[in-house]
Amino acid sequence: MGLLELLFGKVEEPPRAPTRPSAVEVDKVEGGVYAACAGTLIRMEDLPDPVFASGAMGMAVGVKPSEGVVYAPVSGYVTIVTGTLHALGLTADDGIQVLIHVGVDTVNMKGDGFCCFVKKGQHVRAGEALMTMDLDKIAEAGYSDVTITVVTNSDDYASVVQAAPGGVAAGSLVMRASC
Repeated sequence: MGLLELLFGKVEEPPRAPTRPSAVEVDKVEGGVYAACAGTLIRMEDLPDPVFASGAMGMAVGVKPSEGVVYAPVSGYVTIVTGTLHALGLTADDGIQVLIHVGVDTVNMKGDGFCCFVKKGQHVRAGEALMTMDLDKIAEAGYSDVTITVVTNSDDYASVVQAAPGGVAAGSLVMRASC
């Protein structure tokens, strides 16, 4: 027994932040936007949030996640990390602007269950782990964990095409923007 334990009783270490997961492989294509997480791909019109499903924010897809890691869907700079950690913005090196919105109404969780590994202004590579989300906590709070990826500047492109719904690996091509 050490002196601190003798004086203060058993000293417990503070909880550690999760270890940053390894990056996933991405087969890069021009104008590509990749799956932010592994799971089941959902087309825009089937998203559980009417704002995103309507396309009001831009062309979007969602993933019903099978694991709690969110990866960069493009290579570029982090433009925003919300204080509640439920959303991130990125501007790709090729100009595509992307919003990642983790879950629906998860803003109400005020960051509980989320751990972010990046900050505004940081350059990331497509497939790099950006954050973790506790899928059990999201479910316990009564929210959808569908992770939505939006090309917010869709109007700058002649087309933004979505991949077919179904099973998807993190880092797989889910949208492609072309001029």
